Amino acid sequence: MTPNATQAHAATGTGPTQAAPPPARRSVWTPRQKLVRAVWGTVGRLVWELLPGARPSLIRLFGGRVGRDCSFGSGIDIAIPWNIRCGDRVNVADRVILYGLGPITIGDGAVIDYRAHVCAGTHDMTDSRFPLLKPPITIGRECFIGLDAYLGPGIELGDRCRVLPRASVYKSAPADTWLRGNPARPFDPAAEGDTP
Repeated sequence: MTPNATQAHAATGTGPTQAAPPPARRSVWTPRQKLVRAVWGTVGRLVWELLPGARPSLIRLFGGRVGRDCSFGSGIDIAIPWNIRCGDRVNVADRVILYGLGPITIGDGAVIDYRAHVCAGTHDMTDSRFPLLKPPITIGRECFIGLDAYLGPGIELGDRCRVLPRASVYKSAPADTWLRGNPARPFDPAAEGDTP
């Protein structure tokens, strides 16, 4: 647009319209929650690595629930410790991500293998403010979540489900389901000659 055209538009009030600014985004975390998250991410992380035997107690100290005889590996990334709820004998391997913006419930005897990602948080992409959504994840008793597997927001796995390595689970599954692939789909290991 030429300088004369710009001056003409300015004088007449016509011309290109300005886009409205996006709606303001607000944090879903209270000031107290932000403070606790800061302490968890600094002091909590240091204690986690220095005192492995204290890991279940540390989660409890920050508001989570952990049953008896649970073990947690090193390098685990827990976003919100007060949203973690573990039964008894839960085993979480090294470098697992428990992205618990919403509640993550893990049943008795469940195993979450190395580098698995349990993601209980997303955003509403239909809203220009992209508000945070915190759909819970429930992992049933005696489930196995394989190496580098992914569980998406809102997933419920029934008891004894098996998620194979690197599977990406976006839909809930009933008890005793075996899942593989991306997106993960149920399969019957006995029909394929595998031993369940």
